[in-house]
Amino acid sequence: MGSADYTRIASLLPPVYQEDALSFAQLDAFLGLVDELNHAYLERLEDLGLVLGPDAALHWPAGLPLDAGGDALIGAYLAVYDEIARRAAFTFPDSWRRDEKGVVLRRRFLARSGRIWRRRGTPRGFLDWFCLAFGIAPVNRPYLLEHFKVPGPRIAEPELIGTLFVPAAHPFSEHRRRVEAIGFVDRYAPAHVALRVCWTECGWAPPQPPAPPEPGPDGDLTPAQRAAFDAEVDQYRRDLRALLCSTTSYVGHGDALRLREFAGRPRINDRLDVGHLPGEE
Repeated sequence: MGSADYTRIASLLPPVYQEDALSFAQLDAFLGLVDELNHAYLERLEDLGLVLGPDAALHWPAGLPLDAGGDALIGAYLAVYDEIARRAAFTFPDSWRRDEKGVVLRRRFLARSGRIWRRRGTPRGFLDWFCLAFGIAPVNRPYLLEHFKVPGPRIAEPELIGTLFVPAAHPFSEHRRRVEAIGFVDRYAPAHVALRVCWTECGWAPPQPPAPPEPGPDGDLTPAQRAAFDAEVDQYRRDLRALLCSTTSYVGHGDALRLREFAGRPRINDRLDVGHLPGEE
């Protein structure tokens, strides 16, 4: 039913519109058409708590006959979730099948989308969105390197703004899922931000910024502490640049990227099960 707190549009008009009772009645009747539409939207909004809440699976969709069957139940949920996603300018990944498991994935995503949207356009928000869309475990969380944070001369391919390092573990053990991830990045990266995807070996860890040392009793660092911390920061910056310089793209990002050598680590080649990389013997 419509919200009890709803206020008719005509009652919000300035008092001058209510001086003539007959004219106001006609205006109220005309605006009542909009009130009916608003009531319908409010009813749908009030039902969101039922279809997205933690006990959503216990509620039968409104308007669905009780004897409709399991397929009709799943279809009703999918229709609602697809409509909500369209309003948020989001398309569910193709890998989310239209079955019971797909319903759970959609419900989980939409229930958390409000918090993700508040961070949309930030590195953290984009990574949260990416991990949620592909069901990535925290231990395999990707690493987003923003190029402006790397000191020194500009890297090749200056149109790129950042590189997303993604472990080539589940769910990206198959080539089609990697192509799907690259498409997700191309579509949902913040506006005017060009990102590329680099697949890394499992267990690979990016450079970590040094932790600030504990200040002394006077609240300041000693000269030795400051010098040691500055040296760690310089090494961290060199590691970032070495990482970015070791990333080589070729042809297009629809296939893959590779890491050559970084900080003494062995060479990593990502073949994607489609043969040797260009230039390989």
